[in-house]
Amino acid sequence: MTTLLRLASALAVLLLLARPALAADAATLAGASPLTRDALARLRADVSTIHDPVIKAATEDALFNPATCVAHRANLGQADKRDIINRLVAEGLADPGDGLVDGLFPALPGEGGPCPHLPQPFAAAPGGNAGSHHSWPGGLPVHEAFNAQSAKDFAAAYRAIDGVVLDGQDDLIAAAPLWHDWAKALLFVWRPDGGLPPEVSLGGHGPDGDYRTGAHHILGLAEAMARRMPADLIIVQACAHQAPERGKPDRLVHWLRAAAIIARVDPVAAGYLAPAQAGGLTLPGMTETGAVPRWWSACLIHAQSDHNWVYAEPAVEDADALLRQLAPRFGVDAGDPARYTWGYRHAVLSHLGAARVQSLAAQGGLDALTQALTQLRAQGVF
Repeated sequence: MTTLLRLASALAVLLLLARPALAADAATLAGASPLTRDALARLRADVSTIHDPVIKAATEDALFNPATCVAHRANLGQADKRDIINRLVAEGLADPGDGLVDGLFPALPGEGGPCPHLPQPFAAAPGGNAGSHHSWPGGLPVHEAFNAQSAKDFAAAYRAIDGVVLDGQDDLIAAAPLWHDWAKALLFVWRPDGGLPPEVSLGGHGPDGDYRTGAHHILGLAEAMARRMPADLIIVQACAHQAPERGKPDRLVHWLRAAAIIARVDPVAAGYLAPAQAGGLTLPGMTETGAVPRWWSACLIHAQSDHNWVYAEPAVEDADALLRQLAPRFGVDAGDPARYTWGYRHAVLSHLGAARVQSLAAQGGLDALTQALTQLRAQGVF
């Protein structure tokens, strides 16, 4: 009996140690990734171009400080979480019974205190959840770097070709892509088998239909609000998943309301929303007929720049199918999910990226991809 108890205790210790070991694996894979290292360098360069000292300091802290505080979770107790969820449901911004507690409030180091921390380094986080784009360690910086570059390229094209005047909006254009997906590091935490948790949706429904969107979008807004970022940046950040149509701001209004509830701020007093002439709330600058808000161009550019997923989703689907097809050639057993994912799939994608895997197969077939994988095997990547 004593021997059985000892074995049980030893097994319990191993199970407790499993998650930190895998978290370390994710950080190790991301740290060894040339794609992630390059992306982080690009993001640092993007932050260096921001002129507003408040935006610059907060963005640098959120992305690169391993001890950064998750501001919207500071001093948040269980009763506070229940109150937030109850209000979201009562105001039609969340569906009841949708796993909201775990989906909005994942466990954090320092939970309930003044400075809770991210559950994983930003640099090791995925850019999408299970089966989605950039779903490998270090995929989030790569995704953000692409979107930030897209925003700069769109702005340059509008200036050069259409003569658009963007004076005073460069900080908004640069910072919004860096903040929009930040909360993926909060929500998409690696599981022991290398998978990721599902994502809940927020936003509810409105006159134009379904306003629900991924919680990372809303929580990123809540974090920017809790850090007291400028109102124009928060509005532009909200434009990521869909820019507001003229005369139809309700979708963004719902998202900003939900984020403000989570951040425990008054969205009108803070300047994120404004009273509408017909009642209810609208976006600032849209209260008068024919008025063009000062943040409008940056909003539209940010909405366009957040479309890396259009290419990246099919890329990861193709890459997963191709890697699974070639696994037997390298003695990799797809029947062992954890070993397959951590030791092969994540290792390969963190080095090559899904888009390159896809393009190698498109240009040179399986032989070209096999050659690339053989080189990675020789380098000890997997």
